[in-house]
Amino acid sequence: MSEIKLHTCGNATLIIERDSKPIIATDPWLDSHTAYFGSWSTSHKIPSFHLDLLEKVPFIWISHFHPDHLNLRSLLKLKAREKTILISYQYSSRVAEDLRKAGMRVIVLPPRQFINLAEGVDVATFPILKTVDSVLLIKCKKNLIINANDTGWDSSSDFLKREVARSQHSLLLKLAGYGDADMINIFKNNKFIEPIAATKPAPGGLLTLQAKKLKCTHAMHFSSFHKYVREDSLWANRYTTPETDLKRGWDKKIGYFKQFSSILITEDGFKKIPTIYPTKNDLPIHSPEKYGDKWDEELTDFEEKFVIKYLNKIAQVNKNSFSIKVGSRLVSPDQKFYKAKSPFIFHVPRKSLLRAIKSNIFDDLLIGNFAKVYILENQPVNFKNTFKVASKYIDNAGVNNLEELKKFLWVYRNSYDNKLIQIKSEIKVKSRDLILSKLISNKKTLGVLKNMYQRF
Repeated sequence: MSEIKLHTCGNATLIIERDSKPIIATDPWLDSHTAYFGSWSTSHKIPSFHLDLLEKVPFIWISHFHPDHLNLRSLLKLKAREKTILISYQYSSRVAEDLRKAGMRVIVLPPRQFINLAEGVDVATFPILKTVDSVLLIKCKKNLIINANDTGWDSSSDFLKREVARSQHSLLLKLAGYGDADMINIFKNNKFIEPIAATKPAPGGLLTLQAKKLKCTHAMHFSSFHKYVREDSLWANRYTTPETDLKRGWDKKIGYFKQFSSILITEDGFKKIPTIYPTKNDLPIHSPEKYGDKWDEELTDFEEKFVIKYLNKIAQVNKNSFSIKVGSRLVSPDQKFYKAKSPFIFHVPRKSLLRAIKSNIFDDLLIGNFAKVYILENQPVNFKNTFKVASKYIDNAGVNNLEELKKFLWVYRNSYDNKLIQIKSEIKVKSRDLILSKLISNKKTLGVLKNMYQRF
């Protein structure tokens, strides 16, 4: 009888090991590498035992494009060109194309279909098209492991619930914390707005609530282990979730595994096995200048036209846009594309902005939390939706105009395996974003609403 183990390490890395040989690993991000223009590092080091498994593993699954999940430097250091990269089908083939350009062998998996990787190890994946993310399912000895990293599963909820029901035991691995992994560097009337993360919702309660929705037997905190290491984003560390608070609110009906656990997977379920808890990552703090950013550096005339072209595209797709401040200059879309006054200003250093636009990684500017959003007085704005157009639709889905957006949304809405859930999901997300834009200065009310939102 083969022996199968699950290890977790880093930020969102799990490793399946069968008879002392690694089979598959997910989203490797090494502790020596930063992400989001040098803003993030892992909060903990990866133990040498796990690193050895990562170097030997034949399959790596990548959930999505964010650099704390798809970190090209980490992949290259692990000699990923000698491995097989597995990814989910997406509307756009961007991730597959970029990895192939880097010399890697990539297999795009069809949605909701299991494939066998080794005796007793079967995997399936499905996309979350609107956020260009994906979920991985791993079957081992009548048990199910769900790697939901930092996404949801509404589009395949019927499929997922069926697989959970068929399994003897099920383990949910998912992000659940205060909520700093988003654009939270927001000002209104030049005053910083404290984010919902300041209310410190109970992480254990949030995670077990999600596990109960799926009727999972066990859960573990996952995709939650980063810190800020860039001088102009250090302020955000006070809103990250400390590991000592992760269990707060845990529902005892859901089996508990501590973060970074190693687990033996047997016919009888999951069994915690001894492992070395990782040490804290001591990666040094760096200045913005290390990454080429100088806050007082101006755009050239040519670069300003390049930025305006990007803002024009956002306005064409969304019928809305914003202004960008670089150095002392304010850059706005052309009036023929957007005649209204910009509802907010995005303040960002030159080098990172240009790289983000050229490389289609605008989302990295938001999550890095060194850039700032200034909401203008008496300007009602759903800035999250506007940013979503740039980061999700234009950059990741390859949408260039309103007609292409309509086509993408049609495919997205028809990707659900339950039409009723699709309608409920859209209403829920639109309501959330609208409420966030209206009540952005009221963190206490938003904190209460966040807990209510998680229950639907």
